[in-house]
Amino acid sequence: MINLLRKKSNKGKDLIALIDGEHYPQVTNDAIKMLKKIYTGNFKGMVFLGGTEKLAIGDIEDFFKEKVYIIEDIDLDFNRTLKYFNPDIVYDLSDEPVVDYIKRMKIASFCLANKCSYMGPDFLFSYEKEDIHCKKFTLSIIGTGKRIGKTAISSYVTKIYAGKGIDVCVIAMGRGGPETPVVIKGDKIDITPRYLLKISNQGLHASSDYLEDALTSKITTIGCRRCGGGFGGKIFMSNIKEGIKIAENLDSELIIIEGSGASIPDVETDAVICVIGAYQDWEALVGYLGIYRILSADLIVLTMCEEPMASRDKIISIEREIKKINPKARIIETIFRPQPLSDISGKRIFMAMTSNEIIEPLIKNYMENNFDCSIKKISFNLGNRAVLLKELEKTNDYDTIVTELKAASVDVLTDYAFKHKKEIVYINNVPVIRGSEGMLEAELKKIYQGGEKLV
Repeated sequence: MINLLRKKSNKGKDLIALIDGEHYPQVTNDAIKMLKKIYTGNFKGMVFLGGTEKLAIGDIEDFFKEKVYIIEDIDLDFNRTLKYFNPDIVYDLSDEPVVDYIKRMKIASFCLANKCSYMGPDFLFSYEKEDIHCKKFTLSIIGTGKRIGKTAISSYVTKIYAGKGIDVCVIAMGRGGPETPVVIKGDKIDITPRYLLKISNQGLHASSDYLEDALTSKITTIGCRRCGGGFGGKIFMSNIKEGIKIAENLDSELIIIEGSGASIPDVETDAVICVIGAYQDWEALVGYLGIYRILSADLIVLTMCEEPMASRDKIISIEREIKKINPKARIIETIFRPQPLSDISGKRIFMAMTSNEIIEPLIKNYMENNFDCSIKKISFNLGNRAVLLKELEKTNDYDTIVTELKAASVDVLTDYAFKHKKEIVYINNVPVIRGSEGMLEAELKKIYQGGEKLV
């Protein structure tokens, strides 16, 4: 890490140092002198994170002879500190017990959100400016993890904009996406089980997000791929740049770019929606830079806001913490309900989902009461092909397979249905807004209501 400080490319870049009062002040002072000697850019000042065992707060600036910003609450103060110094690099000379790994992840989140790098003796969270730009208005929909309903939210948002007469295109980058970006015009192509099975038989991933988007929203989608995902959502490999070029040549005026899992598209976008699962543990969100994603968002969509996934107290707690981090972002609460894309009335159903099995009674009752069907088995092993296949073979009293278009829904379920003369029906997970139904539409209108992109 010391070699990174010595780089000639640091010339003209500003650095600040984080210190604490658990180190003896002379030790810290000598470390600052060493840091200033090594660093080839500009040293701008110091940030005191706390700890008074060996240093009294009143003595800080007099002792160090440097500008020192004193932090009282990292959640509330650190963002202000970064705006005050506007550094390119934050170097951490603090240690336990003043900062633990959770606080360091918070610091990393604040740094990345303020477009600066964060480093210490053996770590580096490097801010890299997105080098992919789009000539059209772009809205990214990112998430704080996998299986939180990001694709379902994207499809729903797309349909709202399309319903207002806005021509929308979705670019989805998946871990199973195509080598060369693929355009699917959802309103022109009938995405049937046979169509998807043909894709699967060609050795391609037929449950990729771009296909699900086209199936459920009937709009134009572009399928891309990616590999790897860092703490801050950076990806190692992607062909989304080629996907952007294709989108720019289409008639679409609004480009929606989906993240993949917790990874973030390497594109400079005009607005950001962040999707968070209400069941997610807050400390886990903080622990892998979820705060960075929250800080980046213009709108937060909280999914699965119901028992048994999340109690009301937990939802209130998460929203309170979100507001503390990003007070400007509006929070929309949602739940999901499955909607079959074909008639299943009178059918005996084997159903497969990626959700948690604790919602089985809720889903079973909802399906039977709303679609006049009989649920014989619900599998929550759509992501486990071997177990899923065993469940299919053990269950005999069904005539229709109902599934989300995810994971093994084509190469296992659709293939099994064709071979065993079962009907196969896909479902759309439809978001239901908790509160006023017009809230989401109003927030989306604030983000984009049509017209040329302002450059």
